[in-house]
Parts: sequence; structure tokens; C-alpha cells
Amino acid sequence: MAHLTRRLIVTTGATVLVGGVACKLAGAEDTDKPHVVMRPLSDINRVSPPRGLPNVGFGTVDGGRKTLSEFYGRPVVLNFWATWCVPCVAELPELDRLAETDPGLAVLAVSADRGGAAVVKPFLAAHGVSHATVLLDQGSDAVHVLGVVGFPTTLLIDAAGKLRGTLEGPASWGNAASAIAGVMRG
Repeated sequence: MAHLTRRLIVTTGATVLVGGVACKLAGAEDTDKPHVVMRPLSDINRVSPPRGLPNVGFGTVDGGRKTLSEFYGRPVVLNFWATWCVPCVAELPELDRLAETDPGLAVLAVSADRGGAAVVKPFLAAHGVSHATVLLDQGSDAVHVLGVVGFPTTLLIDAAGKLRGTLEGPASWGNAASAIAGVMRG
């Protein structure tokens, strides 16, 4: 197990190093924001047949608790992100815009930051995120239970609590209501 962990750390480090070199060669450091390629919503992996999910719990930025099932009754866009994840930071305003423009969706942005609300609250204020429901998964319990393997990852859940689609990587969610409705119909 220790060998596997060391291999994962070395592989991850090499990936980050190669990615950093690629950005430098592409001149990304010359811009205010790094260039992040957003995935098209046509890349959503449909889950067939739709399947139920465990009723995982989350912290809230104000110190409360919520469970996933509390948001059922309307479609749920469940996004896992972190403040240190460059693609997540690029995607978060899109999710916030989706929450603002389509109140019929429950847009849940779940931070995996270990620092919890102390890290997330100032980040949200600095980035003007105010419409998405921000939740916390400090111990990565929900990440593990739901099988999330990278950030950002988005799960599309229908009003009955069935997983209908997944998307790993950042996407343009700002005008995604029709694409999401298509996934929810099956």
C-alpha cells in the first residue's frame, strides 16, 4: 500500500510539473487568469439505468448540516470543487450563474477544502459567488462514498434522487438548463 501511495504521489507530482511546463510554454503565465478549457455539456456521461445515491451529509458555511436528500424534489447539479483547483475556480462562476438563472435547479457546490468555512467563505466573497448553495465536505466523506476521483466533478441527479449523469472536468454551465433537462429525461 505504501508503494502504491508513493507511486501515486510521484505520478501526481509529475503530472503537475508537466502541466506547469506546458502552461509556461503556452505563455499562460502572461495572463491574469490561467487558460482553462471548458468541456462541452455533450460530454456528460449518462447513467443508464439511473441509480439511487446514498444520502450523504455535508457541512454548511454557517456551521449547520444538510443531507443530499433535502434537495430532492427538483433536479440537482452536485459539483465537487476546491479553492486550490484551477479548473474548479474557472468553473465556479458558471455554476453560480446557472443557480441565478435557473432557480428550478438545486445547484450545490461542495468544497473539499480541509480548512472548511474558514477558507471557503473569504474565497466566495472574493470571487462574487452568491447564488449556488455552497456546502462543505472537509473530511472528503461524500467524495469517497459517491466515488468522486477528481476535481471538478459534477453529478446530475433527478428530482427523485436518481443519478442521471456525470461529468469530470470543468464545463460551461451558465446556460445549461436545456442540456440538463435532456439528461434528466433520459
